[in-house]
Amino acid sequence: MTTQASCRRLAAEDVEIFQTLRLQGFRLEPRAFRYAPEDESNLPRSEAAARFERDYVLGAFHKAKLVGIGGVAWSGGAKTHHKALLYGMYVEPAHRGAGAANEIMRNLMAAARRRVEIVLLTVVSDNLRARRFYERWGFRAYGEEKRAIRIAEDDYLDETLMARDFRRAPSDHQVFIESKKP
Repeated sequence: MTTQASCRRLAAEDVEIFQTLRLQGFRLEPRAFRYAPEDESNLPRSEAAARFERDYVLGAFHKAKLVGIGGVAWSGGAKTHHKALLYGMYVEPAHRGAGAANEIMRNLMAAARRRVEIVLLTVVSDNLRARRFYERWGFRAYGEEKRAIRIAEDDYLDETLMARDFRRAPSDHQVFIESKKP
């Protein structure tokens, strides 16, 4: 299946469809995210909308339906403004493997490249599909946080810390092309 997904930056009027898709991800894949459904559903609408002004949040649309999301949060500190955090990547199961995630990432990395030197992310360590996806986009693991997420008593998940340094990494196009080679 080839998804002809188009991306655009989300705005305050997209809060409801964004939160619906984000909550779907949290509910369908609770072990893939550090947040729980109640974290997002308890967020005041104004705070959720402020995310779109503060961060660079994209939505991938297929036939006018939101099918994927992802965002980059800019660091505001005087000593950390050269970094950003990639967060919230999620694509509906029916649209995975069809290009929506790559379209989101291509747009996020283009925006980040214009503004920062390094993009950081965390990913649940046993989420191998996500880790491989990020590696194809030039992210490299630099550490692991043990017991980063507590699902329940005695049920913890580790997170892999990854970074992409634009000063050392090849272009987005080259990263993607290299990942397609056998």
